[in-house]
Amino acid sequence: MPSLVTPFIEVTFLNAEISIQHLSFEYDEHKPLLADLSLTFAPGAFSLLIGPTGCGKSTLLKIMAGLYPKYGGKLTQGQVDLGGLSQAMMFQDAGEQFTMATPREEIIFSLENLGMKQEQYETRLQRATEFAQIGPLLDQKIATMSGGEQQRVALAVLVAMNVDLLLLDEPFASVDPKARTFLVEKLVQLKEQGKTIILTDHVFTDYLGKVDQLYRFAGQTVTRLSAKERDAVLAEDARVPLTFALPQANAPAAFVLSGVLLKTSHLLLKQDELKLYKGKVTLLTGANGVGKTSLFRALTQLLPYSGSICWEGREVAKQPARTYFLHVAQVFQKATDQFIQITVKDELAISKKLRKNDYFSDERIKQALADLDLASHLDQVVYSLSGGQKKKLQILLMLISGHEVLLIDEPLSGLDRQSIKQVVKLMKDSQAAMGQTIIVISHQFHGLSDWCDYHLRLDQQRLQYVTD
Repeated sequence: MPSLVTPFIEVTFLNAEISIQHLSFEYDEHKPLLADLSLTFAPGAFSLLIGPTGCGKSTLLKIMAGLYPKYGGKLTQGQVDLGGLSQAMMFQDAGEQFTMATPREEIIFSLENLGMKQEQYETRLQRATEFAQIGPLLDQKIATMSGGEQQRVALAVLVAMNVDLLLLDEPFASVDPKARTFLVEKLVQLKEQGKTIILTDHVFTDYLGKVDQLYRFAGQTVTRLSAKERDAVLAEDARVPLTFALPQANAPAAFVLSGVLLKTSHLLLKQDELKLYKGKVTLLTGANGVGKTSLFRALTQLLPYSGSICWEGREVAKQPARTYFLHVAQVFQKATDQFIQITVKDELAISKKLRKNDYFSDERIKQALADLDLASHLDQVVYSLSGGQKKKLQILLMLISGHEVLLIDEPLSGLDRQSIKQVVKLMKDSQAAMGQTIIVISHQFHGLSDWCDYHLRLDQQRLQYVTD
């Protein structure tokens, strides 16, 4: 047995090939998303699926997981043979798949559903906790965790279940760079233990030398790339140093923080003095769970704080909500939390009615829908859109509203390279035209670095402007 195999998980080596034969699937009648698709996945391999937003990557994983067509869409022909492998899936939005309050309860619940006795699942719980390093999170409420922490917990659940095939849909969309490297290494360990791993991603950092098979979706076809082509694609996302300017202390401020203490179950922020600058775009970064989204919640009256946070010279906590939210708005990390209507057309109608600026005319909105590849989805139910399509629609809706301040949480998660260009251009043009104050939380710098004026890092309970 190779020395790299850790003792945390039972090791199984299987020879069953995963076969997909002549598969056709559609959400809308006569509009196939996957058409006569045939491909195979090697057992015990680490496979990566890439391709544009909405091309069918997530759909294919859900078909393999047995979720479709049982819970959506129509399989018009073909079959999937997993070769007898047991399987489980991790969603892009990990929060959607949890049913219990804490990671401990979630893992035990999953193992009880497999018919395990207490002495068995206690051992599995310990091993999965050590493997995913979620010990400090084990009894924390999942609803209070960051997106990245939830994704780590979701991986622990799959590890505890000890399935043969792991289907992972954008598993690192919300994790910080350090956590991403950690999780990719953990997947490599699982592969070395004989697990078969198939995942989708739009960011290729950390995969070079680790992924065995790379499949590219284009149109309604899927192509397996050669080893040379694979390595060329995976080398595209090498991290490059970034440089940001430092703000001038006397520049006008939108927000001023003084003696701020921000707490949830523990202290997140202890800030003596800080300005968030008016009419500028500030990138806010920090490790998963340090309190970035909690800061946004404090700025939008959703989380109490001590000390002073002033917007335009007035204390945020004392502002009448109805008046304050005409000026300040948050774009949530989870796009579906922003939707209140059924179809794309209905959502657009609400935003048009609420818009406060004439920049987004009906004609400009029409052009934006075309630029974002959403024009053909106006009658589609918003919840049936792909993750990337939901994100693009969410950002467009919030920009249409014309708020003076936008707090944008992870705007690039789930987006392919072309979609990132589309979304960043839309935000950039909007901010330039309306002079908005924008603060962006993102673990993905690609596409944002040339737009953001400043870089604000949250580390060890303190916010500080940095140049890198």
